[in-house]
Amino acid sequence: MIDLKRVRPLDAAIAGAVVLVVLLGGYLGYTVWQSNLQVREATPIARGIDELIAAVRKEPDNLPLRMRLAQALALAGRRNEAVRQYESILKAQKDYAPAIAGLGTLALREKDWAAAEGYFRRAADIFGANEGAAATQALEQSYFYLGTALMEQKEYEEAASYFKEALRLKRDSSTTHYLLAVCLREMGLSEAYRESLGNALMFDPRHPEANYDMGRLLLADGDIAGAAEHFRTSADAAPGVDLPVKALNELGTAAKRVEAARQLRAKDPGKALVEARVAVAIDPNDVAAQVLLGQIYEEAGNSAKARAVYKTALTLDPENDAAKAGLERVGDGS
Repeated sequence: MIDLKRVRPLDAAIAGAVVLVVLLGGYLGYTVWQSNLQVREATPIARGIDELIAAVRKEPDNLPLRMRLAQALALAGRRNEAVRQYESILKAQKDYAPAIAGLGTLALREKDWAAAEGYFRRAADIFGANEGAAATQALEQSYFYLGTALMEQKEYEEAASYFKEALRLKRDSSTTHYLLAVCLREMGLSEAYRESLGNALMFDPRHPEANYDMGRLLLADGDIAGAAEHFRTSADAAPGVDLPVKALNELGTAAKRVEAARQLRAKDPGKALVEARVAVAIDPNDVAAQVLLGQIYEEAGNSAKARAVYKTALTLDPENDAAKAGLERVGDGS
């Protein structure tokens, strides 16, 4: 299962109603839903619910108001009460798409993928028949969650088609690009998988899952330094997740990589650079590794990268003489 929690809100707004959903995505493209959203009665959201209940009693036919109550109940973990509100809305107006999407989000949280698929198919049909920015946004997100439900049922080809539809409406969603990449991988489309990972990283260079997956691809290609750097980005962006840390640990220790870089520095600068890059990725707090990497970049004529590494070393150790001298040689870029 997944260790990483990622958040993407769903704003499905029609007739002034907004459905808020929390998606939790994770490594290797699976998804899980947060089950513990319980809120104590004394919290502001609980007080807000009480006020909404009172308001709905006064205006029982006010569907947007009842929708806000359903949303608040869902976010507070009061699932059965939320369902009753959604059902009351749909009894009054059977095609009220925000309520349909709301039931879909509850189904996703409960991992009832087939039910979620049905709800979001209905919601997408209704949103697609409307015009305007709000309807377009709601349609994009309905496609996204429909694709998610299908992916969880291993219907990768159809899921990919809906992720592509979502991207047609919102091109810059790194999460959608990543989940599309997962579907393409599962379909055996290796080049398209790599391309979609690249798209995810273009829109979010720190995307943890995409960085981890790209690291695995680069490792298979023999690009150990590139792989290590992607693993480091993934680990830093998702603290507490084991996979990228394990991948870095499998590359050995920073100390051994630094020693290898020193031995190779004169006779094979290219290999020395690889070793130094890996060392820094394994342990970015190793000042000696940072300084050595800066020196190798400097000797290769890459002043920009040398400057950046020296500055990092000085952030870790402001009194480091070697880093100070290196930065003086390449200039501070000002």
